[in-house]
Amino acid sequence: MAGPQPPSSQQGKRQKKVAGGGRVKVYLHAVTDEHAELLTDVGNKCPLEEIGKKTGTDVQFDPHPSPVPGMKIIIIRGVPSKIEAVVRLIRQVTGVQDTLPDQAQTFWLQWVKASYPDLQSRAYFLPPVYFNRVPMTRETVAGQDIRVLDSRYEKASQRSGLLQKKGSLLKSSKTHDPQHQDVLTSNTQVTTPSETAETSISQPATVQDSDIRDDTAMNQVLFCLQSLSEKKGEVLFGITRLHFGQYLSEPGFAVAAAQLPRASSLPPDLPHNWKQGKFDVLLIHRHYGLVVCNVMSFGDITNDHKMSKEDVEKTIRKKLRDAVSQLDNAEAMLSHLVSDIAPGLHITKTIAVPNLTTDQVQQAISHDSQLTEDLHRCLKTTNPVDITGVCLCCDQLSDPKTPCDVSSHVLKKLGEWWTRRVTVSGPDSHMTRHVYRTLVAR
Repeated sequence: MAGPQPPSSQQGKRQKKVAGGGRVKVYLHAVTDEHAELLTDVGNKCPLEEIGKKTGTDVQFDPHPSPVPGMKIIIIRGVPSKIEAVVRLIRQVTGVQDTLPDQAQTFWLQWVKASYPDLQSRAYFLPPVYFNRVPMTRETVAGQDIRVLDSRYEKASQRSGLLQKKGSLLKSSKTHDPQHQDVLTSNTQVTTPSETAETSISQPATVQDSDIRDDTAMNQVLFCLQSLSEKKGEVLFGITRLHFGQYLSEPGFAVAAAQLPRASSLPPDLPHNWKQGKFDVLLIHRHYGLVVCNVMSFGDITNDHKMSKEDVEKTIRKKLRDAVSQLDNAEAMLSHLVSDIAPGLHITKTIAVPNLTTDQVQQAISHDSQLTEDLHRCLKTTNPVDITGVCLCCDQLSDPKTPCDVSSHVLKKLGEWWTRRVTVSGPDSHMTRHVYRTLVAR
């Protein structure tokens, strides 16, 4: 089967463009040991190398051992338009008769079994720790460990701020002092959008305050969920920051995943652009089905003296509307994608707002009957007044300054939330041991 090898954020930005084909990407394809022998040296020729030459791609065996016994991984580097051609030729040489979806499903079931031996008895998270979008380094100041921005990103942010100021100055000069325009134009280098797109390959991405807030919020939520699962002995598989587009639209998956029964096409009543949606946290629970959590981060709006109380509540309501839309998209897509495995599988939705208290959320929605109704429907609460009770607010989470320090008090609050939100309906009869492993493999 084929699948992408996720590049780092910077590696992804440096992907090389090839004329007529898009960007060079890296994909993986699995074959059995017996089939691998057919692709190695035969006389003076190596079929795998010949396939690479014929398709204009770089094709080679992964030098590292495969996590699945009896299987080898082939690394394919090339433009997406040629990935399918490589896989077709490999299948011709090896004489594979199984359909690609069957081959992919078998491989991933074996991979899950080998990679997660205690899948049926403990919680796993993928990735096991949250990777910040904004790189940070650890330093010691006055005997205390602190995290600071990577120097490259800090300089990039400072440079971006300077360019924005110059751009504003240039714009202002054009409006208020036409005679001074030529002087500024000749002495000030202002980066245009097209220039930014080109220089982003070699320059670190600009750090936004919102990115730092998002990282902090995600860390809080994940540390708490991991601590809760360990404390309660929950059996689940957690996935973070996965875009449906990576599952449905990446060309590498077009060879295998897109041919799976429910990934190949969208139902007619589902908007096509929904497949580009995303979820922040997905929990596949051994007993309770799927739990989808949308994590919303806010700036320090409650202490911003420039914002009125009405503006603060308006901002909160807008974020909550966005969360409802994203959760509805996630539910529709997940229901479709797993319907061939477990039709009618229970999906629980929730919203995490680590920057806000329960009272702040309640106050914001109390003046908007439509939003209250939308949240009530989306979260499937038994009573509209229970909306805040099934959301994760800062009242139930660890301190953002020390997110990994999940106290017994926080665990108690989290346990109460878990009961109200997840376990209240009881185990889902669809979730057998086989279905659970198949969902993780899918």
